[in-house]
Amino acid sequence: MITHPARIAAVALLLLVSPVSFGAKAQATAAPPALTAAAATTQDGSVVAQVGGATVRLEQLQRPLIEAYGLNILLNLVQLEVAKENAAKAGVKVTPEDIARETETTIEKMFEQSNEKLVDKMNAARDKGDEKTANEIAQQIKKDNAQAFEQFLQNQRLTRAEFDIVTETNAYLRKIAEPMLAGKISEENLQEAFRSLYGENVRCRHIQCANLQEIQEAKSRLDAGESFAKVAREMSRNAGTAKLGGELPPFSINTQGLPQAFKDAAFALKKEGDISDVVQAEGGFHLIQLEKRIPPKAVKFEDVKEGLRKDLFARAIDATVKTLRQQLANDAVKNLVINDPVLRKQWQDKLDKRDATIKDREQIRKQLQLERERSATQPATTLPDLAPPKSE
Repeated sequence: MITHPARIAAVALLLLVSPVSFGAKAQATAAPPALTAAAATTQDGSVVAQVGGATVRLEQLQRPLIEAYGLNILLNLVQLEVAKENAAKAGVKVTPEDIARETETTIEKMFEQSNEKLVDKMNAARDKGDEKTANEIAQQIKKDNAQAFEQFLQNQRLTRAEFDIVTETNAYLRKIAEPMLAGKISEENLQEAFRSLYGENVRCRHIQCANLQEIQEAKSRLDAGESFAKVAREMSRNAGTAKLGGELPPFSINTQGLPQAFKDAAFALKKEGDISDVVQAEGGFHLIQLEKRIPPKAVKFEDVKEGLRKDLFARAIDATVKTLRQQLANDAVKNLVINDPVLRKQWQDKLDKRDATIKDREQIRKQLQLERERSATQPATTLPDLAPPKSE
């Protein structure tokens, strides 16, 4: 499936579900209501609260908390402890400052897009030497992020405790990843990034269909004079771009995240409004319309080289952290032994649901493959009309 080739905050996305939730929604983790009783402590510390003569003991509190929230917390803690162990083996040290920085950076990345305008204003103020205004905007960004973050936790049904465990784990993984990637950004990587960011771009629309019959119908509607955007909204299988009339963000011939065949077809279009022949890519069939060619930017490679290196390194680190985290999740699936009977049953239920989901996906994949094979054996008369494309 074609996705927007925008920069994605990989670490933030990892926080949307429990690290080993296998795509399922995390269990409800909203914090339980606080006990409105005066705290009391006995010599053995087992009484945590009391109201008059009634008391709540620690063991009474622990069991429902474990049953309601325990598995997700446990899975996060397991990964944290394994990450600590791996960091010790690699000889890297993580400080409280590293963990605080990881938390701050993660939250900033989560709301990067929504803060773009304020960040531009802050940078403009700094360029003019107006530090007072710049600092005021910086505080506003921080305040907005704090409010958005609280909303994020509520929407995703995450507690701050879970978030903190995950970000601490990522801090350890980041420290492991950094020496692994030191000096690995090559001149060729930098040149490719430069061409992608500052070379010629195109802005296009596309229609994505599941088979040749669908794409033929879309082509016929376009040939009959319907607008590309209308057909894309009504026929495209790509849920992300269909609602936008098939519109994609501008991309270059080197943009990552798009199939090469797709990019080649887009750049082969000469005039605005031209529509490609049928393009087969990543199991789908596409029609592409050229909206606009965007000329290269007048920027010298040497002027931006170090900035590109820093950006590529940061993205490589994020990708490596994601990979290391997945390895931790895989290790948990293979090797985790849970002694508590309640948590052990919850874990087995989660594994059973994962296996059922995998089976369902496999059935869907087989069905789609059969459909594609049947389509490929249809007579040639059913192929799309590949006459010269028409403009809208």
